[in-house]
Amino acid sequence: MLIVLLTLALASACGGGSGSSSGGTSSAGTAAPTSISRPFGGAGSLIITKPTGIVEYSVSDGKERPLITPDNASTFLLDPALSPDAKRLTYIVQPPPTVENNKYDAGSDVWVSDRDGGNARVVYAHAQPNQLVRFPQWEDAGHILAVVQEIVTSSGPTKVVYTLERIDATTGDRTKVLEDVLAFTISPDGKRITYAKLAPQTGETLAAADIAGGNEKTLIGFEQDLSPFNSPRYSPDGTKIAIASADQTGARAAFEYVTIDRATAAQVKSVDRAAALDGLPEDIWTIDAVGSTPIRVADLKEDLPALTWSGDGKHIYVVGAAGLYDVVIASGAANRIGEGAFHGQVTWAP
Repeated sequence: MLIVLLTLALASACGGGSGSSSGGTSSAGTAAPTSISRPFGGAGSLIITKPTGIVEYSVSDGKERPLITPDNASTFLLDPALSPDAKRLTYIVQPPPTVENNKYDAGSDVWVSDRDGGNARVVYAHAQPNQLVRFPQWEDAGHILAVVQEIVTSSGPTKVVYTLERIDATTGDRTKVLEDVLAFTISPDGKRITYAKLAPQTGETLAAADIAGGNEKTLIGFEQDLSPFNSPRYSPDGTKIAIASADQTGARAAFEYVTIDRATAAQVKSVDRAAALDGLPEDIWTIDAVGSTPIRVADLKEDLPALTWSGDGKHIYVVGAAGLYDVVIASGAANRIGEGAFHGQVTWAP
């Protein structure tokens, strides 16, 4: 059990916020919308999570300013997402771990604020110890989809269950949408999701399905040797999906793990480096939304990079441990435009 708890805490230790708390309860769900309008446009800003909080980076001039700052240095912020009308943000708050009645708790909560970070409030506070809520995305103006991770112990071994749930942005009421979802993206029309699907004991695939249920399709299977699937994102026109993933064909040249400084790496014995390794170096790929052979659009070899499309669909912005990148779709150029953030997240905003 201790190993599972530590894994959950480390996996989520990248985000937080400030304010009062309130709980949420399960209830009947609300039907998905038939269509929604999402913002489009050029330059805009990037909203990025960093250890100091959520910041806003101006694409046009490269200036950065604090947007939401936690009131406790040990509180973290995660996973910012912009509402369809571009007027609100949702994000995850993970307060410092606590021990109460001999129970360890490193859970996280869903928050909503104005676009500028004002009027921040908790929408759903985790209902049990170590319940992690991650990757919130606005389904429509009143509902947020998010992955809820819970530790389940039954007659068999202890395991972590990943469930995509719909959370009411006003009441915090929630209902189950789909199981075995690790990360996901919502199509611009609000009807489909593409998601990293957990396949027990065999890894994960990239799948798509209707939010209302049914029409599931595997877009990238095990045979294509890409895994894991991080930060899937639909293009603004809904025709493409971008993902961060590691090429595991074994056909490429030897690589360096990106969480260790490359200059230092050459001087450190391999046996000493093992403790510094984090994850597989990942690149940025795109596929057609209906399924196609993945195309590598940026060879970054980054550590757990997160990505977002520009509003006009001409760029993919990526934040990784080593930098902030502008990937130009037309030319394939990947330009480093700023400092990175270890396990940070990013979303585009007009």
